[in-house]
Amino acid sequence: MDDDRADSKAAARHAWSTGRYPSLAPNLLPAIARLVNAAGVDPGDDVLDVGCGTGNVALTASQAGARVVGVDLSRRMLELARASADVEGAVDVSFLEGDAEHLPFRDDAFEATLSNFGHVFAPNPAAAGRQLARVTQSGGRVAFTAWSPDGVVGDLTDVLTGYVDGREADATSHLQWGDPDFVREHVPGVADFSFARRFARFRYVSPEHFWREFAEESGPLSPVLGGLADDDARERLREEAVGVLEDWFADNVVRVEYLQVRAVVE
Repeated sequence: MDDDRADSKAAARHAWSTGRYPSLAPNLLPAIARLVNAAGVDPGDDVLDVGCGTGNVALTASQAGARVVGVDLSRRMLELARASADVEGAVDVSFLEGDAEHLPFRDDAFEATLSNFGHVFAPNPAAAGRQLARVTQSGGRVAFTAWSPDGVVGDLTDVLTGYVDGREADATSHLQWGDPDFVREHVPGVADFSFARRFARFRYVSPEHFWREFAEESGPLSPVLGGLADDDARERLREEAVGVLEDWFADNVVRVEYLQVRAVVE
C-alpha cells in the first residue's frame, strides 16, 4: 500500500472514531430497514455488512434470521457494534476489523453483501466495488446506499470544499457512488441493477442544531473543522452551511437524499 493510501485509511479510521457519530445512527434506521428488505435477506442467509459502523445493518439482518459478519476500519465502531449485539442478545453476528478494498473473506462467501454509506468512503472505489461482487455468491445480492450529489450532502460538500485543502477535498469523492452510471462502472460482474432515490429524515429542532450534531460533534467533519486556521473561518463555514440546510429543513426534519442500489451477481 502506498503512503498516500495508508494515510487516507488512517484518516478515515480517526474520523469515524471521534465525536458522537453513534448519536446520528438512529436517523438511518429506516434507511437500513429498507436496505435489508431490498436485499431480500432470508433466514439462514450468510450476510456481510461492509463498513458496519455501530452495527445497525448487521443487527437488522440478524433479526431477519441471517448469519451476519460486520467489518469496519474503526476499532471504536466495532466496540460499539459488539456492545449493541450483546444488548440484542444476537448469537449469529460477529464483527471484525477489515478494509472494504481487501475484504478478508473467500470468494462467493455470502448470499448478500450490504453496505449502508460504508464502502463509499474507501479511497479506491474500483477496488471496493470489485470486493463487493467477489465475496458474493452467483445469484446473490449486492445492496448499498450512497449519499446523492444532488441533495443536501452534495450542497454541504460544495460549501466545505471552499475551506479545505486539495487533499482533504478528495474525501468528497464518495458522492460519485450516488450516480448510477458510476455504480455500473465500478461494480463488475453484476446484473439486474435497480436504483431508487430515497430520503433519510434527520430530526432536529433547527438547521443550527443539525450542524452542531453532524459537523461540530460527529466523526466525519469534526476533524476538518478543528483543522481550520481560525475561529472566523469556522464561523463563516457554519453560517454558509446553515444557509444551505435551511433549504432542506421543514417541520423539524432535514431531508437528506440518497441512492439505494441493488444488483444480482452473475
